[in-house]
Amino acid sequence: MADFAKIYAHIPATMALYDALIADATENAPIETSSSTKIQKVRRGAVVRALLTIKRNAATNIERVFRGSVARNFTNETRTAKSRREDLAVFHYHAMILQRTFRGFYSRRYYHDYAARKAYIQSVVEKGNRLRETLAVNLENQRIEEETRMLEKEQEEFKKVTSNLHHLLSTKSMPGIYNSPYVADAPPTAMGIPVEEHLRAGVKDLLKTRLTGKVKMTRDLNGTLRIPIRPPTTRRSLQATGPYDAVEQAEKMEAKLGKKRWAGGARNILGGGKVKDPPYQRGVSEGTPFLDMYKNPFFMRGEPEKAGEKTTVPFYTSVGGNKSSVQPNGIFDVILDAELEGDVNKKVVLRTMKKNAFSKSLGAESDLGGESLIIPETS
Repeated sequence: MADFAKIYAHIPATMALYDALIADATENAPIETSSSTKIQKVRRGAVVRALLTIKRNAATNIERVFRGSVARNFTNETRTAKSRREDLAVFHYHAMILQRTFRGFYSRRYYHDYAARKAYIQSVVEKGNRLRETLAVNLENQRIEEETRMLEKEQEEFKKVTSNLHHLLSTKSMPGIYNSPYVADAPPTAMGIPVEEHLRAGVKDLLKTRLTGKVKMTRDLNGTLRIPIRPPTTRRSLQATGPYDAVEQAEKMEAKLGKKRWAGGARNILGGGKVKDPPYQRGVSEGTPFLDMYKNPFFMRGEPEKAGEKTTVPFYTSVGGNKSSVQPNGIFDVILDAELEGDVNKKVVLRTMKKNAFSKSLGAESDLGGESLIIPETS
């Protein structure tokens, strides 16, 4: 109770101390909060780093063990595959040697027998020699036959030629040209026989041929001897016995022969080089200055209001107008008459030589002076 009384007696001081402590705590709250936060950060960072270090070391050990196991397995598999390839290469080498030896033996034994090939080549050589001998004999026979045929042909041609030369034979009173007394020791010969004998033999053959080929004459109803006429083999007309397209074929052949016989000049040849154009020739108006007809006041329709003015409407009609009522206005004589004697309105336009309509139409830039006067014509 006494303690409570003491405490109760110190309530103001206690409250003041409490307020001071509260104020001090409030004043130092940010610093303490920051300090506690830093302490927590450092503590938590240390704990997390320690945990990460433990996990990293564990993961490194696991990876090391796993990678070592995988590498050892891969190395063992590679070594086994290499050993298998080496053994297979050795087996293939010995198998190739065995196959080469056996195939060589089998080919020489059954497919490429040296003795059989030698015998075959010898048979081919013998057959070729026999064929060559046969061809040589046939060639010689053909040459002899060709010579015989050519000789017979020459003799036949010579006989045909000499058969019609019977007028060159010698007679009892006159020797022939091939039996001249001047060359009695060496008369002309043909094929080892004198030409005179050839002519005599040819005449005999000709007479035999003509006598055997003589046609017997027949008598007609009047008793006259005539040559027998051979009856026609068919009763069809000439057009019926001929080919169907004989006329067309004849025309085609005639056209073809006409082309072959054609010998025209160079003008009729369509082919050749390029045709040259004729040289250009200038017209008769060369050097004449251009004059626009619509700028000529004499070709303007209507009548100007003042002296020196021109109408803007061009003159289109071919007859009538302000120059003449009966003649075309485009004729120079009509224009001259209208200028000197007057137009339809009986007005004469007098212009000096220095300033005229043609100088204006040609675009003269210099003003040469002068003026135009419109004078009515007096009757």
